[in-house]
Amino acid sequence: MNKTLVKIYRTTALITLTLANFSYANTPQNNHNLSYDSLYGLLLGEIALQRNQTNLALEQYSQQAQQTKDKAIIERALQIANFLQDNEQGLNLAKLWIETTPKDQKAYYQLAYHALKKQKYNQAIEAIDKLLLLEPESDLEALFLSAYPSLPEQRKQLLDAIQNLSKNYPDNPHLLFAHGLLVGETGDYKQALIFIEKAQKLNPRSIPTVLLQARLLTLNKQSDKAIKLLEQSLQKTPNSPQLNMHYIRALINDKQYNAAETKLAQQLLRQPQNTEMLLMHALLSFDNQHDEQAIKSFNKLIVLNSNVDEAFYYLAMIAKRQNNLSQAESYFSQINDGDRFLSAQVELASLRIKDQRDVQMRQQFNESRQQHPEIANTLYAVEAEILRDHQRLDEAYAVLADAINKFPQDNLLLFSRALLAEKRNDLIRFELDMLELLKRDSKNPSYLNAYGYTLADRTNRLEEADRYLREAIKLKPNDPAIMDSVGWLLYKQGHLFEALTYIKKAYAASKDEEIGLHLAEVLWVCGFKAEAAKIWQELLTQKPNSEAVLKHRAQWEK
Repeated sequence: MNKTLVKIYRTTALITLTLANFSYANTPQNNHNLSYDSLYGLLLGEIALQRNQTNLALEQYSQQAQQTKDKAIIERALQIANFLQDNEQGLNLAKLWIETTPKDQKAYYQLAYHALKKQKYNQAIEAIDKLLLLEPESDLEALFLSAYPSLPEQRKQLLDAIQNLSKNYPDNPHLLFAHGLLVGETGDYKQALIFIEKAQKLNPRSIPTVLLQARLLTLNKQSDKAIKLLEQSLQKTPNSPQLNMHYIRALINDKQYNAAETKLAQQLLRQPQNTEMLLMHALLSFDNQHDEQAIKSFNKLIVLNSNVDEAFYYLAMIAKRQNNLSQAESYFSQINDGDRFLSAQVELASLRIKDQRDVQMRQQFNESRQQHPEIANTLYAVEAEILRDHQRLDEAYAVLADAINKFPQDNLLLFSRALLAEKRNDLIRFELDMLELLKRDSKNPSYLNAYGYTLADRTNRLEEADRYLREAIKLKPNDPAIMDSVGWLLYKQGHLFEALTYIKKAYAASKDEEIGLHLAEVLWVCGFKAEAAKIWQELLTQKPNSEAVLKHRAQWEK
């Protein structure tokens, strides 16, 4: 290699490594200068990092770590391995670090971390044991939380290993924390709390311990104690972001929404650009109908370019709530993709169809389908549903017919047309579409239920209906719609009290209006007229001007 270039590489590498807080002149392991090849490899690694080629950087640094046995290089390589979550390489580098400096606490911490991630629990426990011998007060909470096993079997293996280690350290709060964490995952919250409460007494300023204790109290249905614990901890460390956020979530879980909103507003004074807090505050303010505060937080999110679609959606909903429909329409129109796109399309279309702007609504869906061809079929179904909801059944049917011509194998569109055909009293079309759907998917409980219910409700083919509905309820025994269909079939067959059993259960689970009307009718026919009247009244409480309920009650009370 050209000597001039070597000098340049060496100088650049030394500058780069100095900036990274490395010093190679007098390392305890290598009391000599690094070779040109090593410097060149390190320089390649740093350049790779600058170019976001992290895999190449790890390769270069790992190679130099093995060759030089230099602690700083090993540590740098481990940083890169941790960033890439390369636990195999991390484990090897941690072992190398221990070989180089066998009394370095950080080396054993890294070995424990990567051994946990690789599910090598005995090796991890050995490393933790050495770590505790070197530093009995080593903070292990972050270690166990960051390398927590995902599978129950793995957690049991780790728990067994920790139980063995705990015999040597019965009063170590960090091991007690791990013990409580793992026991809590088994569902034994009371036993887990015993470990955590002991850990908290031994290490009262540990925020992870307080957070876990609060979580376990909540899971053990002791929300009041959890909130009190968090309040006491906040008195000691009022500026802890973790404690404050956990406290806010505990208030929300306890349905103290106004208190949670107030606490979030206080936190935002300290961290005005914390987008997680801003979104939570905006949503809470929206739910609490504090529109002015919600608008401020949603607008800040837009300025910070965070959760923008979510912010536009809720700004639109606030405008709609305030009857500022043109403003609502403007906000909805700015949502062009993302999770809120379909909801925004529904809201836009509803505003336009109510205002008799049918041409604009059709243009909206045509443009949306052109912009998002990947969900064109869904957009057809949405357009048809809006038309159907506004009793524009023929137009909805035409939209679905057009859609099915373009997407003949789409089951959602075919199912939508079948249900619409039934509403239009076109039972021939309904049956043709349903039989085609069942041919494609004979075990689909929704298809079986829809076909079986319509046969029971609209025809005398009760034996056929029975066959389909038995199959449907076998597939989804706790589905309220299917339970209602089975009950309605039994009612049609004259099995009144058996029908009541199914329909009562369905109504209790859903509070659905149609199921409630079925229940009221069967109760009335069975002679339980006062109970039937209660159901009608309950339905009218939910929806006071329901034409369906008023008509049904008048029909049976006449």
